[in-house]
Amino acid sequence: MKTNQVLLIGYVGKDPQTTQTTKGSKRICIRMATHYRRSNTAGEPSFQTVWHNVVAWDQKAEYAERNFIKGSKILVEGVIDYRNYPDKLGHTRYVTEIRANSLLNLDR
Repeated sequence: MKTNQVLLIGYVGKDPQTTQTTKGSKRICIRMATHYRRSNTAGEPSFQTVWHNVVAWDQKAEYAERNFIKGSKILVEGVIDYRNYPDKLGHTRYVTEIRANSLLNLDR
């Protein structure tokens, strides 16, 4: 049983960015928006947008590179990763990412 699993359906916010490591692995970063309905203080329906950083590696990265553009409706299944690193000034920066185990373009 997986205890850290996330399933998202949403839209690509900008064209995915691909990089390659020095060892030859391909990495793609996808900025993804999901929406959910909620009511405002007057009781009127509105939508809340949440932005996610999705990272995919190797074959999944190649699939995303070929099939995703800004505005694509996608499905992402993966796990949440938390990491931190020191910036140039020595401040600790915190990053939350979704590491994709599977990706699917829902436009097709």
